[in-house]
Amino acid sequence: MKILILGATGRTGNLVCREALSRNYEVKAIVRNKDKIGISGIECYEGVPTDETLIKKAIKNVDAAVCCLNISRKSEFPWAKLIAPETLISDSIKALIKVMEEENIKRIVTISAWGAEESLPQLKWIFRLLIKYSNIQLGFNDHNRQEKILKQSALDWTIVRPVFLNNNDSSNYQVTDKNPVKIGVSRKAVAKFIVDVLDKNLFIKEKPIIYQ
Repeated sequence: MKILILGATGRTGNLVCREALSRNYEVKAIVRNKDKIGISGIECYEGVPTDETLIKKAIKNVDAAVCCLNISRKSEFPWAKLIAPETLISDSIKALIKVMEEENIKRIVTISAWGAEESLPQLKWIFRLLIKYSNIQLGFNDHNRQEKILKQSALDWTIVRPVFLNNNDSSNYQVTDKNPVKIGVSRKAVAKFIVDVLDKNLFIKEKPIIYQ
């Protein structure tokens, strides 16, 4: 399978690249700086993920697209300033969908978050307050936008909702469509899940919640 990844230099996107390559996928990526990807064997296209012309060039002969973009902050501190545009994810998804529909490419998997859209009430009140009154809200707002855009498209989408990402080494995961039993999931597990979903063509037009 040949895939195009947006957000390949990010902490989760980079792991998706590695997992895909380990299964003999052909991987393309749109990155701002190809020197930051740190992986050989990837066909890189330098630029921004909102550039439709660049997407059209990169997506040729691709079977599926994966979006691992996030609204980055200067640090993990909830009130840290953003270092990415507030609408980076949704603007990129909008451009990607347009090109995919033009090129008749149907399959897309994107990372959102547990707490986006209708899953917000599932979070404990303390987490909802933190989201509401910190800069974490800005990322959730854009996840909400990208989910709405995807659901209005004609693509075969899967929206992956991780439960509070961490950097643990375990790649095991559990999947639910309701309240997760435990809080937290490693980026490594999410990467494995995404490639599993592509391998087996799972969760079409579904929003699985991933936890450990």
